[in-house]
Amino acid sequence: MDQSVFNQFQSMIEATMATGEAAAEPIAISAEKIASALLGGNTIFTCASGPGTSIAQLFSDYLAFGYHIDRPAFPVINLNQITAQHTNDDRFSQALNAHGKGGDILVLISAGDSAAALIDGFNTAVNRGMTVVVLSGENDDLLTSAVSYNDIHIGNGGLSGPLTTQSQLQVIQCISALVENFIFGGE
Repeated sequence: MDQSVFNQFQSMIEATMATGEAAAEPIAISAEKIASALLGGNTIFTCASGPGTSIAQLFSDYLAFGYHIDRPAFPVINLNQITAQHTNDDRFSQALNAHGKGGDILVLISAGDSAAALIDGFNTAVNRGMTVVVLSGENDDLLTSAVSYNDIHIGNGGLSGPLTTQSQLQVIQCISALVENFIFGGE
């Protein structure tokens, strides 16, 4: 049993290292864009599918309530929360059409397989002049192929299943810390 526990932690450490190596630059760029948008008075939107739904909510909480420091709240809207009663594929799109504007940022977290609601939300964000940060999962080819020069793709480093979720959690924690550092100073 002890070896099984060790193997689990070893897999998580390897996933962390793979994510750090593969995604350091897009993570830093994402944090800088998010911080600039917040300083410019814009809103950050989050949405996700599958296990990413909890990660999107956590990222929204980190931005709204602080990650490492006690600070004023940043404007953030979790689209999964405001569309929780709806399952239609255009739910994120409808919410972005109502609330999103140019200069805002959509942070989209996919569990994989390019969910139709995420693709629709992505396209609406682009049409509204928003930047999109995509944290992709396995088999997100349709979603990642839509990423353009103004958007940012943070891949899953070849991970699958629960390790993708762990990686995405670490990515949003890193972005949260960097955003606070950019805006309030720090390391």
